[in-house]
Amino acid sequence: MLTLTLGLVALGLVTQLVLQALRWPAALGQVERWIPLAVVGLLLAVSRRRWPLEYSVTFSVLAFLPVALQDLHVALALGTLPTGLSVWAPAVIIEVFLLLGSSAGLLLVGLLGAPLLAGLLWRFPVLPSMQQAWINLVLTSLLLTWLGYNLSRFLERARRQQAQSDAALSEARQDALTRVLGRAAIEAELGLALDRAEVHNTPLSVLVCDIDHFKGINDHYGHAAGDQVLRAVARLLRRSVGQSGQVGRWGGEEFVLVVPLARNDALRLAERVRRDIEGTQVADHHVTVSLGVASYRSGERAAQVFARADQRLYEAKRHGRNLVR
Repeated sequence: MLTLTLGLVALGLVTQLVLQALRWPAALGQVERWIPLAVVGLLLAVSRRRWPLEYSVTFSVLAFLPVALQDLHVALALGTLPTGLSVWAPAVIIEVFLLLGSSAGLLLVGLLGAPLLAGLLWRFPVLPSMQQAWINLVLTSLLLTWLGYNLSRFLERARRQQAQSDAALSEARQDALTRVLGRAAIEAELGLALDRAEVHNTPLSVLVCDIDHFKGINDHYGHAAGDQVLRAVARLLRRSVGQSGQVGRWGGEEFVLVVPLARNDALRLAERVRRDIEGTQVADHHVTVSLGVASYRSGERAAQVFARADQRLYEAKRHGRNLVR
């Protein structure tokens, strides 16, 4: 936004110089006519650098101020309204608030406006015929400041509310105990992943993971110990999948992993998960898991892929648990 505004200002100044040159070519030899364009060119160069936005905007406003003061001085001397860079002051006011926010924007607009207003009051009264125009200009600038401040406050509140809504939605999608996705959320993610795999012809696999003999942990050590085991297994599964896949709790001690892998790669991932959990004290308990793996076939629905993975999980259970099928 800052670069666009400065580009438009530069375009306006170049157009003005061209028109002046057509009427009076000697005007191009006057140094003061090139100063605004030089200032805007410098600000454009600054805006293109990878500086923090606050620095670029503040520097631009501070560089704009002396030019605007010069415009004010010339306009008061001639008994007219400003016609130079200060004509862009309304756009500057709104842009400062939009880019910096309400508090910083109000401070910077105050730093810009106070010297201009002081300069105007120092030279007042102007020609009686122009007094109303100057008063209207001051009141319009104050109105724009009020509008810019309130607009930035509104946008800040909207962003906070959006962030809170996003956080609430994320919270609702998570399983409260394990902090992985809940059943409804992982079902939705599986459906979306299948759609992407079908459209882009990419691999996708579903892993169904079940903690072996979990009921015994609850019966012998209590439900608090069982909850610790569920949380620990969920952390291990999230770490194994990383950012490329999704992990959800299907219910009880059963988890579902959705990963963008072909079957052989998914089997290797499942075996690594099985070994990691078997070789780790999970919440001070020796725990093993069984896993069933199914890869997506073109045209299948989510329920069909899951059913095949679930069937293979039960095959692993029937063959002695702590297995991958």
